[in-house]
Amino acid sequence: MKIAKAVESIGTITELKRISSAYVIDYRNLSDDDVRKALLKTAPQYYFATNVQSALDSLFFHQDRQHRILSRLILKEVLLNEDNFLAPKKETEDSIISYEQSIVDRSNEDLIQKTSQRSNSLELFKFLVETAWENNASISIDEKNLLEKVRSRLKITEGEYRILEAKLGKFPKEGNQLHTRSEIEETRRLLQTKGILFSIRNTDGTDFDLIPEEIAEVLRSILGIQIKRHGYSEMLAYKFVRSKKYCRDILTKCEIDTEKNLTLEELQKVIIGQVPPSKLLGGTSPRDGLDISDLKKWCSELNLAVSGTKPEMIERIIHFYDNLLQKDDSIDDERALWYEHFERFAARDLTFLRGQQLIEKDLECESHFEDATDFLFEKRLHHKPLELIGSAHPDGMLSYQDKIICWDNKSKETPVHLKDHLKQFEGYIKSSERPVAGFWVIGPDFTPESSLLAMQFTVESGVTITLIKASELKSIAERWEQKFGSSSDEPFPLGYLIQPGYLNSELIAAF
Repeated sequence: MKIAKAVESIGTITELKRISSAYVIDYRNLSDDDVRKALLKTAPQYYFATNVQSALDSLFFHQDRQHRILSRLILKEVLLNEDNFLAPKKETEDSIISYEQSIVDRSNEDLIQKTSQRSNSLELFKFLVETAWENNASISIDEKNLLEKVRSRLKITEGEYRILEAKLGKFPKEGNQLHTRSEIEETRRLLQTKGILFSIRNTDGTDFDLIPEEIAEVLRSILGIQIKRHGYSEMLAYKFVRSKKYCRDILTKCEIDTEKNLTLEELQKVIIGQVPPSKLLGGTSPRDGLDISDLKKWCSELNLAVSGTKPEMIERIIHFYDNLLQKDDSIDDERALWYEHFERFAARDLTFLRGQQLIEKDLECESHFEDATDFLFEKRLHHKPLELIGSAHPDGMLSYQDKIICWDNKSKETPVHLKDHLKQFEGYIKSSERPVAGFWVIGPDFTPESSLLAMQFTVESGVTITLIKASELKSIAERWEQKFGSSSDEPFPLGYLIQPGYLNSELIAAF
């Protein structure tokens, strides 16, 4: 989300003024509307590289250790790895608390082995950390700065640094106590005053943490982040880099020592933590990394351009995986993933769908759109679609009193013109063994003439044709689930959707 859009959605006046305080002069004496206008006017200052670097320095080397730790976790561990750099506030807090607990748990493992040069580096760094904490209640800014420089020189990851502090009982806090939600909120507010973090609210009242795109781009450049973590994992699963030999060779060339008995998965974790994806693919010299022929094959399989230089192809591949959306591993029904991108399937956005690996062939767009609609009615509106036999039938049917309701999906890049399909729909209606109470046409949008034609057909045939935009249908389904909760099986009153012409959602009183 761009800053301009984010400013419109800032949740409260208090947060608006807190964010404005970074660069808006005299924000306290401005009206709410004037504060928004001033914030938009000063927006370039929020993503000016020098300003962002200064803000990061003040956060990462803050006098208060709580802010030093939590600002890094909020930015680097959570939000910069989220799709659109956005997460509900509660999920941000859950992720931080879960991460801190994982560090404490790992501190009980033996981090330092005795069989590699890397263990010597860890032993040295452990000694420095112990010395810094010796007889001290905290680590000073100067000590922190020195430790960070040594950590970088020894190629110790931030995670390993935290594990070593946890072994001393010093991470996240004294006695390995986790940070509380109120402490995370304190650091969140500090990030807002620095102009790094925005807080927005959606239409149902959910509050989100957001790093606007312009700021995120600068942050990633400063922090050396080329790809989101889940995208990197997907990249490492590709056949050209999915081998222990290739991973070991790259780590060796990057001068990163590892134990000889590490599994492929363990090697991949080291790479994600320490090797930029550009070096994974391109190595450390022009003749390193993957052959240009392999890069061309990889680009071709991802439907990317295969022309250009080796660095250009590497950049395309990284960009592709960086833009992959996170997949919910807890999803049991694959239709849920297609439902998540319901509007994209309706609009036949093939570039996006192929890019997110949601389809391999163009024909899958139509079938997935149909399956996602089945999911919507079954799992969100709680009406089980009827089993259909043969091929001469609409895409779906539902029982409705002593009749049925039919629907047909139209996945198109342009608005649907009902005239092109009316004979087909009329055939379905006439061949139905049971009376048809309504016929829904579900698509991305409809031509102006389609509504008039639908109402004319309704008058002449007695069967109501309703034109339903995919975005509207999904919105109705989401609102129904929010009203009753995901565990409820309360069926949606289907009669609300039987309207001649365009569906008017304002006539639906079920909410």
